[in-house]
Amino acid sequence: MKRVNALIQRYWLNLGLLGLGGGLAALALFEPGREPPADVPPLLEWASAQIDRIAVERPGQESLAFEQRAGRWWMTAPEIGPAHPVLIHRMTALAEARCTPSYAAAALDLPRLRLEPPRLRLWLNGQEIRFGDVAPLDNQRYVQVGATVYLCSDQWYPLLNSATGSFLAMPWDDFPK
Repeated sequence: MKRVNALIQRYWLNLGLLGLGGGLAALALFEPGREPPADVPPLLEWASAQIDRIAVERPGQESLAFEQRAGRWWMTAPEIGPAHPVLIHRMTALAEARCTPSYAAAALDLPRLRLEPPRLRLWLNGQEIRFGDVAPLDNQRYVQVGATVYLCSDQWYPLLNSATGSFLAMPWDDFPK
C-alpha cells in the first residue's frame, strides 16, 4: 500500500511540475504587459527594383560605379562591362533591409564607430549609406543612413570590399537580366 501511495504522490508531483513548466513557458511566450514591436521600416524609401545607379567608395581601393541600361546592369568604373547580376541584386537588397536597433547619429561618437570618416560609402540612387565598424558583442555592422545609425547584419561590407573583377559578369555566364 505504501508503494501505491508513493507512486500516486510522484504522479501528482510530476503533473504539478508539468503544469508549472507549461505556465512559465506560456508566460515567456506571450510576455503579458509588453507591447509587440512595431514593424521595422526598411533602410531606404524605395524598393530594390527602383534602383538604377550604384556607386561605392572604398578607401584604399578603386571606387566602383554601376548603372542599369535597358534592363541590364553595367559596371561603368573602374572597368566597363556587364555587371554580375547576383552581386548587384545583393547590393540593391540593402535598400529593403530591416535593421534593429537604431540610434540618432547625433547622440553617438561617430569617429569611434568608424562612421566619420566611414570605412566604406555606398550610394543607391544617390542616397548615401555609410559603413562603420562591427559591434563587439553581436558582430553586426554600424550602418548610417542620414541622421540614423543602425546595427545591420554584416553581409554587405565584405561583398562591397570584394575584388573589382568579381563584379563583372563572365562572357560564358548566362545570367537572367
